[in-house]
Amino acid sequence: MSFSSMLEILQAANKEKIVLIRLGAFYIATGRDAILLHSKLQLKVTCFKNNICKVGVPVDTLDKYLERLDKTKYSYVVYNYDKEKKELQLIREKEGKKNKITGENINCLLCKGPEAYKEDEYIQALNKMFEKRRNEQAGIK
Repeated sequence: MSFSSMLEILQAANKEKIVLIRLGAFYIATGRDAILLHSKLQLKVTCFKNNICKVGVPVDTLDKYLERLDKTKYSYVVYNYDKEKKELQLIREKEGKKNKITGENINCLLCKGPEAYKEDEYIQALNKMFEKRRNEQAGIK
């Protein structure tokens, strides 16, 4: 089983809660949880895997971000995975509002940038349209 499979199972078991799990020096959230954390805490979004967003909270700032998350009143669970012991521990849990976001990503084009899709004519067409719109809004012809 992969880390991403374990994370998917934890998200299914905690359907309406934000799930954070430690992976190395960060606690990460993916998919709908990452989108909510990005929206509420302005965490930077990157790609976890194709079409799934990820945010990371440095281990040493977890308490600070959980305090901010507590103010939003959302439910969450925080797990620590010990790679050496191959053990998973629940370290924090809070009941509150449910995460009702259904999507897994914001826009992968934003994460990867258009250069990652050089061969995709449809993405290139979208990119041209968005660039034209940005230029029009900025008053550039």
